[in-house]
Amino acid sequence: MKRFFIVLVLVSVGLAAFATPVPEEETPAKLVYLTPSWGAPSDEVVALFEEQSGIQLEVATVDIDASRDRVLTATAGRTNPADVIFVSADTYATFQSAGAIAALGDLASDEMLDKLTGLGQFTLDGELWAVPLYQQMVMIDYDTTALDAIGVGPGDIKTWDDFEEVLADLKAEGIYEYPYAAGIRPWTWYLTALSSGSELFDGNNEPVFDDPGDPAYDAFERIIRFFDRGFISPERLSSANPHPAFWSGQAAFHQAWQGSLGIANNPDSSQVAPNADYLLLPEDHRTWLLPAGLTVSAFADYPKAAMELVEFFTNEEMQRHLFTANGLFPANMDVFAALGRENAIEGFSVMNEQAKYIVSIPYDQPWYIEFEKEAEQAMLRAARGDQSVADALSELGDFARDLKAEYE
Repeated sequence: MKRFFIVLVLVSVGLAAFATPVPEEETPAKLVYLTPSWGAPSDEVVALFEEQSGIQLEVATVDIDASRDRVLTATAGRTNPADVIFVSADTYATFQSAGAIAALGDLASDEMLDKLTGLGQFTLDGELWAVPLYQQMVMIDYDTTALDAIGVGPGDIKTWDDFEEVLADLKAEGIYEYPYAAGIRPWTWYLTALSSGSELFDGNNEPVFDDPGDPAYDAFERIIRFFDRGFISPERLSSANPHPAFWSGQAAFHQAWQGSLGIANNPDSSQVAPNADYLLLPEDHRTWLLPAGLTVSAFADYPKAAMELVEFFTNEEMQRHLFTANGLFPANMDVFAALGRENAIEGFSVMNEQAKYIVSIPYDQPWYIEFEKEAEQAMLRAARGDQSVADALSELGDFARDLKAEYE
C-alpha cells in the first residue's frame, strides 16, 4: 500500500509538470457596486479606491427592493447584476438559495476576516456568503424635551402600556400631533413583540405569532391601535420610512438603530439636536440585529478584484464614512474601538444595556423575505380597516406555514 501511494504521488507530480498553468486574473477597467443609498461610499472614498487600485468604480445606487429584483432577475438569466452586491440580513439567504452570490471561503483573506465582527450572521452551513459591512441593533430614540414637557422620565416607561399612555398624553397636550415616528411595517411590530416576550417563531421556525396567547398577537394589535388613535401619521401608509419625521421635529419617539443619535443630535441634519437619547425597550427589553454585508456576484468576471473592493470597504475610510454619514456602526473592530476612544459614540450606556437583550429572527431562511413582504401587507390591510387584526394574523400564520413548506 505504501509503494502504491508513492507511485501515485510521483505520477501526480509528473502530470502537474505538464499541466497548463492557471492564468492570473486580469485587472478589470471597471467594477460595479450595487447598493442602497445608506451603503454608498462618499466621492472621496471612491476616489481613494480608484487611486489605490487603478480600477474605475461605478456605484449603482438603487432602492433596496429594486436592488433585490435586479439581482434575482439577472440570476435567472445567468448574467451579472453587479460585481459587488450590498446584502441585508433579509436578502443574503435568498440570494444564496437562488445561486446569485459566490461562496467567499476561497476569496476572503483571514487577515480581513479577523478584524471583523458578525461573520456568523452571514454564514450558512459553515460557508461564508457575505463580509460584514456594519452592525445595526434596532432601538428607540426620543426627544428628551418632549418627556420633560409632561413631567415623565425614561425610567417611567417600564411597559408598553406606559409607552402608550405617554403617547396619549403628548397628543392630548398638543405637543405632537403624531408622537411616534414608526412605520406600518414588520420592524415596528417585531420591536414591540420581541420586547414583550414573543419569539415570533419557535425553534423549528414555525410561527407562533398567530396564537392569541402569544405576546406578538397583542403587539400587532397594539401597533394598529397606535395608528387608529392617531399616534402614528397616516403618511406611513404610503411611506414606511419614519426617520425624516423625527429628525424634522414632528415626533417624540422614533424607531431607530444603534448609532442613530449621530444623526439625531447633529444640528445640520436634525431639529431634535441636541436633545435626542435612547430609550431602553420596555418589558423584556429584547431586540434584534439588522446587519449588512458585501458579497461577490456568482457571475462576476473578476471575483478577485471584486473582493479587493470588499476588503477596501472594510477598512477605515469607508467604515468611518458610514458611521459619520449614516450613524452605522463599523463591523471593523479596530475602527469601532477608535471611535470609542474618541468619545464619538453617543448614548453608549443605554446602548450597552440594550445589547444584553439581543435575540434572532430567521433571516437565514430563504423564504423569510417573502414572509416579511406579506407581513407588511397584512399590517397595511389592518391599518386601513380592510381586514381585522384577527383575520390578518390568521392569514399571515397560514401564509408562513405554506411558504415554509414550499422550501422544504
